[in-house]
Amino acid sequence: METPAPTDVLAAVLAVGILFLLRFALALRRMRHELGAQRRDPVPAWRDVTRPMSFGAAMEPNRRHAVRQLVTGLFLLALAAVLGAWLGGAALFGWPVPFAPQWAS
Repeated sequence: METPAPTDVLAAVLAVGILFLLRFALALRRMRHELGAQRRDPVPAWRDVTRPMSFGAAMEPNRRHAVRQLVTGLFLLALAAVLGAWLGGAALFGWPVPFAPQWAS
């Protein structure tokens, strides 16, 4: 089995991180829609999602789901940033490339 290229790993992690953030936005949109007229402004909702019981007891499972999507997406984007910085450093400064076969250098 071949190891994927580091740039392919970077692209995959970045794409999955963006998809998790999209899932977070859709979960938050669904929560705001279910609450109806009680929540009109989306900016406080993005901040309130991290506080327990901020949307009420009925929406607590949905809020926890949205937080899981947010944390996973941010973690994957941070991982992509670290890997991208490493690959950029490898291109600019000759750092060793992770996952690269030794004969490809």
